[in-house]
Amino acid sequence: MVTLSAVFDRESAVDPILVRTQDELGALIERVRTAATGLPCPPIVTIGEADDPWGSPILEAGIGEDRGFVRETWNPMRVTRGDLSATGVLVYDFQAHPADIPADQAVSLDVVREVLAAYLAHDTRIPADFPHLHIVS
Repeated sequence: MVTLSAVFDRESAVDPILVRTQDELGALIERVRTAATGLPCPPIVTIGEADDPWGSPILEAGIGEDRGFVRETWNPMRVTRGDLSATGVLVYDFQAHPADIPADQAVSLDVVREVLAAYLAHDTRIPADFPHLHIVS
């Protein structure tokens, strides 16, 4: 199984959080969710393969108190899709900078958890037919 490296704040930018198991992944999500409590802009976590961060898809996961999104930066780019009628943007914190995320990409934290779990379980290669990720056209 692959080791993931996750960054979401100043502390983890200096010393990335390593994730090897589903339990460690759950702890990371809870840590970020707790840190997001009461913040106007929930954080974005950047997650990649620790040993080869540029050789595999990288995930950007916005994790708020009860909602979030996931974007897989690869070719093709894939994203979560929630309410397709949602318009506008949601603002997340990407390394102390605001990031506008289309509102229709917001999903429940359960969906975020499923996508991140699949990323770890499949050694950063989420299957093309994974139901919660959709190609950006």
